[in-house]
Amino acid sequence: MSKPEPIMNSFPTRTYELDQLRLSIGHRLQLDVPGRNSPVAARLLGFLKGETVLVKPPSSVFSGAHAVREGDTLEVRGFSGRVAFTFESTVEKIRFSPYAYCHLLFPESVQGTEIRHAERVRVNLPVKVTGGGEAGGAGLEATIANISINGAMLISPQPLGQVGDRVSLTFRFWILPNDYEVNLQVSSVIKTVSAVGPVDTHYGVRFESLRSSEAILLQNLIYQRLQENPETNI
Repeated sequence: MSKPEPIMNSFPTRTYELDQLRLSIGHRLQLDVPGRNSPVAARLLGFLKGETVLVKPPSSVFSGAHAVREGDTLEVRGFSGRVAFTFESTVEKIRFSPYAYCHLLFPESVQGTEIRHAERVRVNLPVKVTGGGEAGGAGLEATIANISINGAMLISPQPLGQVGDRVSLTFRFWILPNDYEVNLQVSSVIKTVSAVGPVDTHYGVRFESLRSSEAILLQNLIYQRLQENPETNI
């Protein structure tokens, strides 16, 4: 891995080799296709270092006005653990048997941005809060105003609990490029309580016992928000 590269999308990047990312077969990718307004979801079938990368997008991308064709240059994006990566490649060959897939030119290098555990972004996610002194078993509605891998800031016009209370948060969000719906139920502890205006109260909570799969999904959400609008970073 080389020295840090110039800032990409307002965040420091490093240059990787593709095999350093340890991508598995079936890994989700997104392809920026010339002429298309939105990225195309794809799956990694495998790669041969220095030779080719095999990806399987939907068969529909090989037909129509903005069809992917041999010789096209594509931007490939993905997320591996804590590294959001991107590289440019050329479509070398398209195959339709036994199913539609394509060979991409193996990239000489990959630009990657490591998402720190402490990275916090603004969001607006409805959340149900249960437990705690006031939340009780039925659950109360609140809003997640910002979130990181370590915790979140909740806003609620109703009392949710006191500092030290343990609460359970249930919320959902969607991950691009294929609008994958994520439903999380996270155990948390209230760390701060502060009044905001005449009605709302802020509750700072710390996540407890977050599974690695849940952390990766949250990292995807955070990176997605940063890519959409770097100003959401706190």
